[in-house]
Amino acid sequence: MSEQYFPAIQKFTVLDLGMVLLPVANQVEASCLIIQLVLEQTKEPSKNPFLKKKQALISEPSLLRTVQQIPGVGKVKASLLLQKFPSIQRLSNAAVPELEQVIGHAAAQQIHAFFTQARGQLSS
Repeated sequence: MSEQYFPAIQKFTVLDLGMVLLPVANQVEASCLIIQLVLEQTKEPSKNPFLKKKQALISEPSLLRTVQQIPGVGKVKASLLLQKFPSIQRLSNAAVPELEQVIGHAAAQQIHAFFTQARGQLSS
């Protein structure tokens, strides 16, 4: 797999396979992991430790678009966040460690700072 296709593979594993994170360091590891997933999925998907159960699609597209307006949040991160935090209120009140479980440290810090700053502007 080339560098060109690596981002597409990451999106595929998150959106189509339901993984929270692609735990690999490079393209070779990603290829090996995907092969393993395919082989495991053909045996019995419910026993595959890499897959999580599919969650219902977000019912409100406008909510997805709203979350995508947060700096540093695109469609993939917005979808992941809304699976865990189904409302703006729950997302805005989430602690950094809760956010990190879904999207990683740097993005969690950025989102938390965004909501903290927004609350500060509303109170002044």
